[in-house]
Amino acid sequence: MKIFNLSFRKIIFCILAFSLFAFVTENAVGEQFKEREYWPTKGWKTSIPEKQGMDSNNLLIADEFIQNRLPDAFSLLVVKNGYLVFEKYYSWGSREKYAEVHSVTKSFTSALIGIALDKGYLNSVDQKLVDFFPEYITDESDSMKKEISLRHLLTMSAGFKWNDWGPSMRKWLYFSPDWVKSAIQLPQENSPGEVFNYNSSTSHLLSAILSKSTETSTLDFAKQYLFEPLGIQSAYWQEDQQGYHIGGYGLGLSARDLAKLGFLYLNNGYWNGRNIVSESWVNESTSQQIQAFSHPIYGKFGYGYQWWVKKVDGCNSFRAWGRRGQFIVVVPELDLV
Repeated sequence: MKIFNLSFRKIIFCILAFSLFAFVTENAVGEQFKEREYWPTKGWKTSIPEKQGMDSNNLLIADEFIQNRLPDAFSLLVVKNGYLVFEKYYSWGSREKYAEVHSVTKSFTSALIGIALDKGYLNSVDQKLVDFFPEYITDESDSMKKEISLRHLLTMSAGFKWNDWGPSMRKWLYFSPDWVKSAIQLPQENSPGEVFNYNSSTSHLLSAILSKSTETSTLDFAKQYLFEPLGIQSAYWQEDQQGYHIGGYGLGLSARDLAKLGFLYLNNGYWNGRNIVSESWVNESTSQQIQAFSHPIYGKFGYGYQWWVKKVDGCNSFRAWGRRGQFIVVVPELDLV
């Protein structure tokens, strides 16, 4: 993975620094209970930080830092024990604003794959890519392509030659008439499952597979099985030239709606009396499946199924991570999103 540019480093530093002092709460929880005092389907209830065991002074430090140092920031929300204890909007952000969440989209795509598995539209994460798009993997194709599975797509380890910040991404975006075909027919650089290589085109393949297996669009599937149960009433999602919703980015949601996905995963996929995503899928998705990269400042990051995994200040955490410093950070031990 490339070293981040300077402006992106500043944003990452802000979020991780905030995570460090936000974690210092009075009441860590050792076990997650599925029953809550309420569920935020119709909206979040608010509380003061101290009532939920947090120090409001630290939140004010974060607020001041954002105002003085991060002119592009849109919002900061903190959910503790199921209550919204901090909500602040900056620049042109607002509670009603829907913004593209860039690669945070990948974690939503992962959730939908899990739901499709639970409902029997997909058989297992070991299903092969060639089963869904045999027309693009022929006898003349590299033999390694026939070994690529859903698991390899989910963990960014399909082995394609790719640079998400280089010419391969630009060529795919701007010059390919068929994104699915172009992604599948990328040159193989490694054997599947061997090396982590961040690749937005493989996330797009997950969306195409979802659409093909469910015989509906990724957005319509999301509305029925994820958005409506969580009370997410509005969303937009960009499409490719063939009408597949983009699996790696392009989803537009509000900040409060992003917090709902974090809260769903904090509760092991359970929401107000029903399992939206299976607990086993949540656990697999947010556990390290492959070592991603190690940074001299930010430390080691693992990768699950389209979720980043990292231990911060002694606490296990996982996060959806999008361009320009977009995050959904979940810390189960502290009942924190």
